[in-house]
Amino acid sequence: MRKQRILILLLLCIGIAFVLCGCKKNSNLQPQAADDKATIPEGVYVEEIAKRGTMIVTAGQTGSYTLRVEWPSSAFSRTSWEMTVRYDAEKQAFLYSDSVRVDTEYDQQGRGNDSVVYSHGTGSLRLSGSKLSWFPDDKDVTGGSIFVYEMSIEEYRRNQAGSVSPEPSPVVIITPTPTKSPAIPTPTPAPTPAPVPSALPSPTPEKSKLPIITKNPTDETVKAGGSCMFIAKYENAIWARWHFVSPDGKVDIQYDAIGTKFPDLVVIRGDYSDMRLQNIPYELNGWRVYCRYSNNDGYVDTKTALITVQQAPAPTATPTPVPTPTPTPDPAPTPDPAPIPEPTPEPTPDLGPIVNVWTETTSITEATYGAGVNFTPPLQQALPAGLTLKTFRYCTGTIEADYTDETGVTELLIRKSNTDSGINLHGDYNIYSKSWDHTLKGLTLHCAGDGNTVNTCWFDAGDMHFSISFQMGKEGQGLTLDQINSIVNCIQ
Repeated sequence: MRKQRILILLLLCIGIAFVLCGCKKNSNLQPQAADDKATIPEGVYVEEIAKRGTMIVTAGQTGSYTLRVEWPSSAFSRTSWEMTVRYDAEKQAFLYSDSVRVDTEYDQQGRGNDSVVYSHGTGSLRLSGSKLSWFPDDKDVTGGSIFVYEMSIEEYRRNQAGSVSPEPSPVVIITPTPTKSPAIPTPTPAPTPAPVPSALPSPTPEKSKLPIITKNPTDETVKAGGSCMFIAKYENAIWARWHFVSPDGKVDIQYDAIGTKFPDLVVIRGDYSDMRLQNIPYELNGWRVYCRYSNNDGYVDTKTALITVQQAPAPTATPTPVPTPTPTPDPAPTPDPAPIPEPTPEPTPDLGPIVNVWTETTSITEATYGAGVNFTPPLQQALPAGLTLKTFRYCTGTIEADYTDETGVTELLIRKSNTDSGINLHGDYNIYSKSWDHTLKGLTLHCAGDGNTVNTCWFDAGDMHFSISFQMGKEGQGLTLDQINSIVNCIQ
């Protein structure tokens, strides 16, 4: 009887040992449980529903965590966020106030163009087991997205480094059970050192991924009280900050502190690639500017660009012509006609600045900023065969996209404006045999041409005005209504 009890106790101990070992084995497949609500397990999390968004969590200093969210919206665009979160015991959530959102658009060659949407975003996260719920204060993002733990940081780095499939690592960890403890530990060291050392060097190339400057700002000459723009371009950067350097090089001031030196100077978009200066004082003459691009690996500065400020012309020339006609009107009848032609030359130069002067550029960012009008050009598939973008043009309130073929004979002009409409926008004063209206998705398109093809078309969409002109003045060589529809459906 005593032997039976001992045997039963022995079997129970063996069973408990198996259960404990099984639990230990399965624990390696999950993120290490948080010691408390204020701890996030490091690793890679994947959005639960669409499986497209990815969140990478790494531990920082003093209880903080660095989070990077990657969310591809299409094959040619992606949005990413980076933030530092800390646990707030009162709100029982992880809060952040330094989120940087970057939208990236890729061209057909795969080259990305980053655009920083904001750099001080706020929001919160809540942890429940192995799931993180994200609540950004961003009107473009639906709050409450759930990210589920997918893999450890080490496994993610091995995958990024292109090492062997991650399966061997968990197998080595899971296999050593108490039943086969003498046999399994032997192969354990063999496969482990092979993939791990090869994966560890992977951070080395990442650290060399500093921003790349693709365009440096150019020198600008402006009259005192005038305005100018500095433009730079980059790749692989998150933040942009413009700096001002004194002529002797001893003073370097960031854009948001330059007001301490020049209170009247207006700086617009000092944290973007295109910075505009207004009300430039003469004292800024000889100063230089450069843009500092940075990411998590460091920063790179563009070359400096010189600001040359010319003194405003002295107002002595204006009174000079006034006394000249004064002696002439000595004869009584002469003074009447004399003052009439005299004001005529003076208004002429005044009218000059009123006329909008087109500026050409190949950058849609510069064109939309300079015009103050957002613009989405049509897809290449919507254009007539053989046409490609030649240039953008802009003036205050209006932007134009100019498309031509290889010969330069065939031309398509698309304009968008928040100021001009109709003939003031398209500028086609040719007389066509037919004029008619065409309706598309609630828009009324005013068309002119031979009745079958359209040479000029214009329409209004809310407060915005559009025009499409093709082969102006060449009746019978216009666009078909199907081509018009395709272009109108694309542009915004």
